[in-house]
Amino acid sequence: MKKVYLVLLIALGCISFSYSQVTVKGTVVSETDGMPVPSVSIVLKGETQTGTSTDFDGNFTLSLSEESGTLVFSSLGFATKEVNFSGDQVLNVSMNEEASFLDEVVLIGYGSSRKGDLTTAIATVSNVESIASRPVTNATEFLQGNVAGVTVLNQGGDPTSSGNVVIRGLGTFANESPLTVVDGVPYYGPAINPNDIASISVLKDAASAAIYGAQAASGVIVIQTKKGEMGKPRITVDYYGGIQEATNLPTPLTAQQQANTYNTAADNAGTPRQSAHDLEQNPYGQVNRTNWVDAIFRPAGMNNANINISGAGESMNYLTSFGYTKREGLLEGTSSERYNFRVKSDFDLSDKIKIGENVYFSKTEAVGTNTDNPYSGTIINAVYMPSASPTRYDDGSFAGVAPENLSQFAGAYGDVYNPLALLLRPTTNAPTNFLNANVFLEYKILNGLSFKTNYSYSYTHSQYKRFQPKVPELGRSNPNNYLDQTTSTTNRWVWDNQLSYKRSFGDHNLDLTAIYSSQHTDFESLSNRGEGFSNEDAFNQYLSNASVIRNPGTSVYEDALTSAIGRVMYNYKNRYFISGSIRRDMTSRLAVNNQADNFPSATVGWRLSDESFFNVEAINDLKFRASWGQIGNINSVGYYSFDVPLNTTVVTIGEDASHDDKGAYVGKQSNPNLNWEVSESVNFGIDAALFNNSLSLTFDYFEKSTKGMILPGLEDLHQGTSAADVNGGEVKNNGFEISASYSKQIGELDFTLNANTSVLENELVNLDGYNKSGIDFIAHSDNVRGVLRPFRSEVGRALYSVHVVPQLGIFQNQAEIDAYVKDGNLIQPNAQPGDFKFADSNNDGKIDDNDKVFYDSYQPDFTYNFGLNLNYKNFDLGMLFQGVSGVEVFNGYKFSTYNASLTGYNLDNRVLDAWSPSNTGATTPRLSTKDDNQNFGLASSWYLEDASYLRMKNVTLGYTINDRIMNTVLPGSSLRFYISAENLFTITDYTGMDPEVGGKGLDIARYPLSRTITAGLSLSL
Repeated sequence: MKKVYLVLLIALGCISFSYSQVTVKGTVVSETDGMPVPSVSIVLKGETQTGTSTDFDGNFTLSLSEESGTLVFSSLGFATKEVNFSGDQVLNVSMNEEASFLDEVVLIGYGSSRKGDLTTAIATVSNVESIASRPVTNATEFLQGNVAGVTVLNQGGDPTSSGNVVIRGLGTFANESPLTVVDGVPYYGPAINPNDIASISVLKDAASAAIYGAQAASGVIVIQTKKGEMGKPRITVDYYGGIQEATNLPTPLTAQQQANTYNTAADNAGTPRQSAHDLEQNPYGQVNRTNWVDAIFRPAGMNNANINISGAGESMNYLTSFGYTKREGLLEGTSSERYNFRVKSDFDLSDKIKIGENVYFSKTEAVGTNTDNPYSGTIINAVYMPSASPTRYDDGSFAGVAPENLSQFAGAYGDVYNPLALLLRPTTNAPTNFLNANVFLEYKILNGLSFKTNYSYSYTHSQYKRFQPKVPELGRSNPNNYLDQTTSTTNRWVWDNQLSYKRSFGDHNLDLTAIYSSQHTDFESLSNRGEGFSNEDAFNQYLSNASVIRNPGTSVYEDALTSAIGRVMYNYKNRYFISGSIRRDMTSRLAVNNQADNFPSATVGWRLSDESFFNVEAINDLKFRASWGQIGNINSVGYYSFDVPLNTTVVTIGEDASHDDKGAYVGKQSNPNLNWEVSESVNFGIDAALFNNSLSLTFDYFEKSTKGMILPGLEDLHQGTSAADVNGGEVKNNGFEISASYSKQIGELDFTLNANTSVLENELVNLDGYNKSGIDFIAHSDNVRGVLRPFRSEVGRALYSVHVVPQLGIFQNQAEIDAYVKDGNLIQPNAQPGDFKFADSNNDGKIDDNDKVFYDSYQPDFTYNFGLNLNYKNFDLGMLFQGVSGVEVFNGYKFSTYNASLTGYNLDNRVLDAWSPSNTGATTPRLSTKDDNQNFGLASSWYLEDASYLRMKNVTLGYTINDRIMNTVLPGSSLRFYISAENLFTITDYTGMDPEVGGKGLDIARYPLSRTITAGLSLSL
């Protein structure tokens, strides 16, 4: 078969060579900024059947039978230009712009297109060049607030976490991360260096993303990295440094306030006061020594440096970049560091053959901390820890809740970790080395017909080593030490072969693409634990020094995916558009009979403004478009869902009863009938340019449904294993998006205003196939200390809706309690004045979990963003505001930090405003060491808070040194200085540290985002 392909290619090449006498090639750039212009139509004057178009980099090659003549260059948004040629020739053509936002070049699947020619929902991230001026470490951070319909749910400020990108709403309970494509190849590694990014497009609907198939059901983020420009070699240096700080932090009670609070709580409950809170018995406990929140937070420094060397000639293009980022975490002991290196080049070996490579290497290491756990979370333990305790004792050891000589009082303060010890005691190393290399060859067979093969290989090697010393201090002590060590490797290759045909025949423009793609992944990890180290010094923290080494754990899988794709794009006079694609995916994750499926898409478009009857002076461009498509979601399928392998464990068998025998068991049932989860979407859109192209508008209405949703089933649990995955439901998202941009120049001042907004509704349509018991909901396991479980997904409502008992206020007196009855019986018989009044939602005369009702979810109903970019002489100013509305957060932090009925933890100082006979306007219930009324133990709407916010995401002020000054230093050089502020302020009613809590909207003192101030420079030589 390979020989047949080779013979065919040689034959086609020979035909092409014999047919053509003259070859004209070159590059088309914009007269304004010298940037390449893609998709320029190039035809032989007087013979429109002979022509071609430029690629994404503005390059073209045209084979002609005539020895001389005139070529006509035309492109929407540019004045048509005629250029003479004679014989084989290289032409460098510059075109004058007739600007319109519809002329913007957009990255699409396996290619590029003018925005005006699109019939799908594809958005571009504007002002990407400003990415070098903002303290962002990945593209996800830059997406927030820049694209309508794209919601970035930040997972707090922990250095080891990044934002979760949701495009047009949640569609499944499984993994729903968008696919990232870098330079035309699916990318699965750590975040790339943002400074390498030249452009970003987001494919939002199924029709645009369908060409990427099984991994694109949640949308696609397409990134193009920088490359060299024509002219002399260029060296650019970008650097910024800055400081981060936390804002809106909680304040724990002082030592004396803690004693008074618990004494009052004991009195209110009718229980004896504890001796630990008696000044005479324990004077040590009422001396304020530490604000533990201040003790663990710090001003954190950051530095970022990037150096690029690039250039281009007539037959080559190259770029080399190096980047370094170091960020301290807001919490002591946390940090992140990254080194990255890229080499990228391409070469024209002849008029027909181009080769290229792109190699990216990064080494990252991030050390974070657990802040989500209500028992061992670092921040919440900083509230729990008594303020009477110092951070360390005089001998340098970490302090406990009480010193050893006062150990009789330790139990009154609860099982608390020293939060500074949580951060500084363990020794943690977690480096990840990542290498991604891809090479390509492109062969131009005939005019407009080309073949491209692209092979990408990536290797990820991750190590994790954490030594946990003994915890001797009073509070939550642990006499054991241990070492956890894990090593994992991932090998993945992706091979794409693409045949493209793009020609213009008079008024007919045709673009055909055929692709065969395959990829394969191998993963293996090995985990070990050693316990019982006699010496905890660094030189002894190795497995061989452990007295007990547990049986190692392994994880291994292989994954394969092959795809065949076809796409047709056609337009007539750039006025009527139609396109369609079909993709057949085959995955190793499903049983043989279900491995393959077909996923089609279709689009239409109409540029109304080009019709002869359309004559509206204010409207320069007006285009309508519609699309439909389906995509299979492979991310929701387990690697071996159809044939679950055996799990292994260590068991106790025999007379000796020793825990050292290995056993195997079926941990999960299999489902050979499991099928693809399918995402289907419909989109209707309008693109318009008005008032001499100064105002651009985009509107989209969409409906996105996930059918055959994959989730764990409920049946056969009596077998003692987890249920198999099933196709069990449908989720629907619908809404609309609006984007607008207005640009104006007044004298030496020019500015651009940008705004976008999106409205979204999410609904679980059905759970058909989930079970046979008629259950129409899924109760999620997310909880606060195993007591509060606030989330449920029910048919007819949004995923992860809050499901809690309504709290109606506070009983102000006994008369109100006595009046709250059902059939003459008290509904809340254990209530006292100052306790919560709960709604008897089901009218059964008592308060319990059956009284829960639904509230909104953490998914925003409404997102909005607006920004300003202004240039005046050598000054530039950029501002970005970002906000969400209709966001509900379950503030589980209040369960243990407002609640005196637990084990004696220190509390948030807002409990000083708790209800009392003299403070009847309070919203926090009375202090009590008992929770008989379940003020805190019932998941109620009191925990639910509106987390809508408006945030000044970024403001940057820059100044560029005058060109005349820089030319005296080095001709053509430039230098810009700037100062930037990130998360400068936030307007919100949310009482927690930060309204962006991520996940499903459960906040237990999550690591907050930082306010960041940076200053930097950009130097080009």
